[in-house]
Amino acid sequence: MTTTRTSTCTITAHATVAARADAIGLLREATPPTGGRALPARFLRHADEHTVVGIRAVQEAMARLSAPADQDGPGSFDRFAVVAATCAAGRPASARTLVQYGEGGAVTVSPHVVPQCSLHATASAVSVGLGMHGPTIGVGGGPEAFGEGVLAALSILAEPGVAGCWLVLTAWDEEPGLDDRGDVPGDATCRAVALALDRAATGGVRLSLGTAPGLAGVVRAVGAAGTLTEFAARLDPRPPDAAEDAAPRWSLRLDWGAMVTLEVDAVAAHCGRARRAAA
Repeated sequence: MTTTRTSTCTITAHATVAARADAIGLLREATPPTGGRALPARFLRHADEHTVVGIRAVQEAMARLSAPADQDGPGSFDRFAVVAATCAAGRPASARTLVQYGEGGAVTVSPHVVPQCSLHATASAVSVGLGMHGPTIGVGGGPEAFGEGVLAALSILAEPGVAGCWLVLTAWDEEPGLDDRGDVPGDATCRAVALALDRAATGGVRLSLGTAPGLAGVVRAVGAAGTLTEFAARLDPRPPDAAEDAAPRWSLRLDWGAMVTLEVDAVAAHCGRARRAAA
């Protein structure tokens, strides 16, 4: 049976950020990469771990996208939508809040826990902090966040006036066990992948969502963390002289029957990197 795709777009830039819990504090105040937009002072002071790594991934992807001479620069992101698909974000902060409430009552609870731990917190932080004016939404929240994020992002790209969409995917590499204070072990790693999506652009990496029975290379990842880690590893295609078994395609069948597919034209992607290096 042949594949029937329902929606396809080009990934024009991407970045992956992985940070240990004991290093996220430094990342909150880190200067942006060259070409990335800076955040307002102390903007991430109360932000959830997923928001911190997610917004950093967007900054790094933004720096890559604005680097070529033929781009409009940072201003070209103003009409981008933002979709953030997080897996179990806000759990440590919620646990700490319950501990504090039990010990000292309502006066000990920070009001920041409400806006910073909501499903829309990461998407809103990216939109507000980096000056986006397109639609903004948080989706997922659980183990199916990856597929739900892809569906939402490809749907929003069809909206009039949307120039592109940032898709931000976050998860702990392994869901951390919390101590009796609700704190995360220092070696727990939170990972974010940021994708700049454009339905009209052409390029070496394409993201598709559709019905695709019988595709080779289907990945049946265990949990959201495994899916995100595998996906991040496949985003950077090998040079065109790599072995033919270098897996030019990555696919994930979703529970409701659709297929997310990452297709890489290694030659086009390699040429794009060469042009960026020479710019």
